[in-house]
Amino acid sequence: MRWRMELKVAIRRLRTLAGMTQGAFAEALGTTQPTVSRWETGAKPEFEHIAKLKNFAEERGLEFDLSETGWETGWTQTVRIFGYVGAGAEVVPFNDVEHEGFDTVEVDFPIPEGTGAVVIRGDSQMPIFEDGDLIGYHKAGRPPEDLVGKMCVVRLSDGRMYIKKIKRGSSPGFFTLVSSNASDIDDVVIEWSAPYRFRIPREEWTRL
Repeated sequence: MRWRMELKVAIRRLRTLAGMTQGAFAEALGTTQPTVSRWETGAKPEFEHIAKLKNFAEERGLEFDLSETGWETGWTQTVRIFGYVGAGAEVVPFNDVEHEGFDTVEVDFPIPEGTGAVVIRGDSQMPIFEDGDLIGYHKAGRPPEDLVGKMCVVRLSDGRMYIKKIKRGSSPGFFTLVSSNASDIDDVVIEWSAPYRFRIPREEWTRL
């Protein structure tokens, strides 16, 4: 059986070949030193960061063979796309329990069972998320009280769907939804919420 290099080893090797500290490496990739440290101890980068690692290596002529890690062996998983989620735009609600989704996308990285996806509409979360990006989430959801401070897909009691950061509202049972470049939505009732699991930029997933 062919030995496969662990992804964390491949990332550390790439940084070493580039002659960079974790801090300098992180800056070149548009992330943080603690994030690079987590990668090098076993945390899995998100799809967008894998793409940046590959580009980093290609631009510098450095070896970074993801086939050795099992990431590019032709293995994929299918994720169902259930609808659209607002980042400033009003969208039609979806219900991922009652239907099979309107489309699917193949992803080449591991995802937990029960993961679904939605497409972002609007630009209130730029530059974190952009219109047309694909967002993965766990369909089971979690209580909003457990997700304060996290970026989540949420459904409000009136049916609106958003991708927002959750903050506590003015009284128990109410929450404020925060965008990166738009006004907060204050004191709403969240019917369902789930933290996002992955982001695939529009130009990437539409080519898959």
